[in-house]
Amino acid sequence: MKNNMVMVIALIALAFVAVSKAKAEEVFPPTKGGKSISIPSSELKFQSTGLKGEDGSEILVVDGYGDQKDSAHGTFMKFSYGFKSPAHSYTYDYYGVVIKDEMENYSPNKELVKMGPGSYWYQRGLEAHITECLSNDGCIAWVVQSQKFDAQIPPMTE
Repeated sequence: MKNNMVMVIALIALAFVAVSKAKAEEVFPPTKGGKSISIPSSELKFQSTGLKGEDGSEILVVDGYGDQKDSAHGTFMKFSYGFKSPAHSYTYDYYGVVIKDEMENYSPNKELVKMGPGSYWYQRGLEAHITECLSNDGCIAWVVQSQKFDAQIPPMTE
C-alpha cells in the first residue's frame, strides 16, 4: 500500500514536470533551430507594422523571438522622435523595457512618468493607453507578450 502511494505521487510529479516543460517550450520555443546566437544592434532589420502615431510616423519592429503578429514574442520596437500614439489597447497584457532614450506609456488622464533606458512598464490588456517617444534621436523598447500584439484603435475595454 505504501509503495503504491509513493508510485502514485511519483507519477503525478512526473506528469506535472512534463506538462510544465511542454508549456515552457510552447511559450518560448527555441529560435534558429535552438542554436545560440548573438546579433549586434547594427544588424537588426526593422520592418513597418503599419501602425502610425498622431504625426504619421510608424512603429518599426524586429522580432527577437516568436512573431508579434500572431504568437508569443519578444520584440524590439522603434519609435521616431515625437511619436505619440492615439489612445489604443491590446487584447493581451504585455511588458516593456526602454532600451534607448526616453518614453512615456500612460492611461489617458493619469500621471505621466518619464522612462529612460532600463525603465520598465506593464500594460494591462484591454486598457486604453498612449505611448510617446520624447527623445530627439528616437526611442527603442523591448516588448514581451504571451500572445499576439493586436492594436485596437479606438481602444477596446473590459
